[in-house]
Amino acid sequence: MKFPEFPEFHHEAMATTFALVIADQSPDYARQAATACFRELDRLESELSRYVESSDIARANRLAFGETIGIGEDALHCLLLAADASLATDRAFDAAYASERAPAQPADTPLFTLDPAAHTLTSHTAQLHLDLGAIGKGYALDRLAAVLADWAITHACLHGGGSSVLALDAPAGQTGWPIGLGEGQHQRVLSLTRCALSGSGLAVQGEHLVDPRAQTSAQRRDRTWALAPGAGLSDALSTAFFIFNDAEVAAFCTAHPHVGAALAHADGKLVAHGALAALLA
Repeated sequence: MKFPEFPEFHHEAMATTFALVIADQSPDYARQAATACFRELDRLESELSRYVESSDIARANRLAFGETIGIGEDALHCLLLAADASLATDRAFDAAYASERAPAQPADTPLFTLDPAAHTLTSHTAQLHLDLGAIGKGYALDRLAAVLADWAITHACLHGGGSSVLALDAPAGQTGWPIGLGEGQHQRVLSLTRCALSGSGLAVQGEHLVDPRAQTSAQRRDRTWALAPGAGLSDALSTAFFIFNDAEVAAFCTAHPHVGAALAHADGKLVAHGALAALLA
């Protein structure tokens, strides 16, 4: 969505374009805050990208079975969020799904463990392969919101490419940020505040989404969206919802009232569950 009445700032990182829309601030102050955000974004990419050889994630992927390394605060927190999402979705989301297990290693044993107190990660597999691509952009949006808070900016909308949006407080005089959901004639516009919306689909991520539980290609072919309190969580859940069948999506939203889901069917119509069902009603 475009907001021509407010300053908008863009930055290339994590193989996509991030955008910040900042309301109710002077243009100069908004630009300074955006510059601070983008410095933080570049730092996060250097720590979380598996393509940066010195990053914590790339270092973890070079571990031998049983080896341990120290990791930084952001890698730790992002991996803890990923682990929580994996547990909640019964591994429909799994940042380590492409790892190679050791011979005879049981399928239910963890591929890595974290020690939050010591800030360490230990590999428990023959070849660890961590990929934060389905949660890293959302985690970065959450961190950028924290930077804006340090600048006393709470009226803003943050975009991570075309797949994730984090809506903070609405601009003065408005009830929310207008965010599009769906495609074509079935697109709807939601009014969002203090929540995140993320989407997954083959058009965005290509023919590579894998069901970690069965190590087979995902059967779904139409887009899914997840609504959650934070962008890291919505990112992970949108991927899990793409892996889930419709009944699993509905059951998850029933069990987690703060979460919403929307599924696009072959005809483009949207079916919503949980918190998104109320917004689309």
